[in-house]
Amino acid sequence: MALTNEEAFKRGDELYDKYVRPLEDEHSGKFVAVAPDGRTILGTNPYKIDIEAWSAFGGEAVMFQVGDKHIVKPAPIRHSSGGEMLSARVSWSIIRLYQQYGKQYKAEHQGKFVAITDDGRTMLGTDRDNQSHDALKAFGIDAIVFEVAREQR
Repeated sequence: MALTNEEAFKRGDELYDKYVRPLEDEHSGKFVAVAPDGRTILGTNPYKIDIEAWSAFGGEAVMFQVGDKHIVKPAPIRHSSGGEMLSARVSWSIIRLYQQYGKQYKAEHQGKFVAITDDGRTMLGTDRDNQSHDALKAFGIDAIVFEVAREQR
């Protein structure tokens, strides 16, 4: 039976208070998926956590950012012509990842694609699909592929 919005928020608050709040001192800012029985998966990449949680817990897991009681649900990454945007709750961490590790390629590699892991490993390529495939082989599901920014005129 599906939960009402009020029931879902109450359940989310209860899960956060019981299983996530104890993680705040040591893991603030990381993402955690919580199963209804209290099993958790913790990490820095919300997409990876989402995939692992779905595999391990099914659709019942709830994801939070440690230190923030709001439920996080990663949105699918779409290319710029797709017309869809990332959710505001997830996009900041992805933007920060690109700013920290991908922006350095801007001057010499505009229009190419860079795969970036949350620990800073990178891989450059010229084709988005090939880059995604190569990054998956090299890094597993830890990488996010970006197009190296072009200057706006």
